[in-house]
Amino acid sequence: MRTFHIFLILGFIVLYSAFIFFIDIPIELAVASELTVASVFFFALFSGFFIARQNDRYSKIVDIISERDGLYSYLYRVFGMVPRMQNDIREIIRKHYSKVLTSNNWAYNEFNPSTTITDLTKSMSSLTKEERDNIDGHSPFDGIWDAILQLQQNRKKIIATYNERLVLFQWILVYVFAFLVIISFGFLQTELLLADMLKIIFGTAVFLVVVLLKQLNDLSIFGKDFSRHIARDVIRILDEADAKESDRN
Repeated sequence: MRTFHIFLILGFIVLYSAFIFFIDIPIELAVASELTVASVFFFALFSGFFIARQNDRYSKIVDIISERDGLYSYLYRVFGMVPRMQNDIREIIRKHYSKVLTSNNWAYNEFNPSTTITDLTKSMSSLTKEERDNIDGHSPFDGIWDAILQLQQNRKKIIATYNERLVLFQWILVYVFAFLVIISFGFLQTELLLADMLKIIFGTAVFLVVVLLKQLNDLSIFGKDFSRHIARDVIRILDEADAKESDRN
């Protein structure tokens, strides 16, 4: 968890503890209880639904990224049968992932102008008849074009899935019911220190649910180095790092 989130959570705990211990709002127990139950129910209903949906989106994006990286790795390796082409493919893919590495944004090429797929297609069109026969004789020729087609589809999937975020109205529902839950705990007056501590714990849990939903929504749950890790992994393949280390050993 990033330092900002840690300070944010600590700040919430301090402020909420002050509210629980020092703010006394006179309200009938029956009313306070009904408000708490209703608030908890609706918050759990909406936040649970939104978290489940965003978690599915997160899992889908992980699968799409894995597929994308695998396709680029496949194209590089399969062109080992045509060394001239493999050098071209290496530089095209390196350029693609260098942008990801520099920007630290795994979706940089999907949301910014990119010629990667165009360059791959042009490179394929430069194959000589002899090179085509060489590849075709090993059967992956059709698979190469399929991989390029999948990369184009993959790009569209990333854009579509990336934009499946919560809209403003949905955030309003989450914030309103989270606020009502947190405030309603303070309405339940008690002289027991343990009860007040439990209120703070429950209130903090509600706050953490909202933080989790936000991280899933903006995909910051990936962590700050996620993009660099996937870029370095592919570039490592291009550099034949594993083979070099194996030779040294």
